[in-house]
Amino acid sequence: MQNTLAVVMTIKSPEDYQALVALLPQAKAQIDKSFSIVKTVHFARILVLDGNKVAIITEFDGDFDTYVQDFASALGPVFDAVFQHVEDAPPLPVEDPQNTPAFVEYTKKHHLPPIYFYSAYPDSTVYNILHPQT
Repeated sequence: MQNTLAVVMTIKSPEDYQALVALLPQAKAQIDKSFSIVKTVHFARILVLDGNKVAIITEFDGDFDTYVQDFASALGPVFDAVFQHVEDAPPLPVEDPQNTPAFVEYTKKHHLPPIYFYSAYPDSTVYNILHPQT
């Protein structure tokens, strides 16, 4: 039921690194809102690795392709802004129906599946956790 996403992308330059560090905190409200729209995200984080890579890491319910497509729709402009600063970006805008399949393939290409994944609630969806039966 729960799945992982760990997309690791190479940042183009030190200037692009600085741009991402400035951009992501400004996009927090929009990112948080997208999680409430998609409603399948257990956890999410964005990290900078070695000063030249950015990683988007989430745990989510459901199918990988559907999840990525939902985020193309809910968070397209933020992804477009991030992709301006990374190498080998997919066609933009990602929320354009013609570009969404390429965004899904890009995400698969840059996804690092976990060697190990643990969940305290492996059979619980976000919905079940937020709406427990009384």
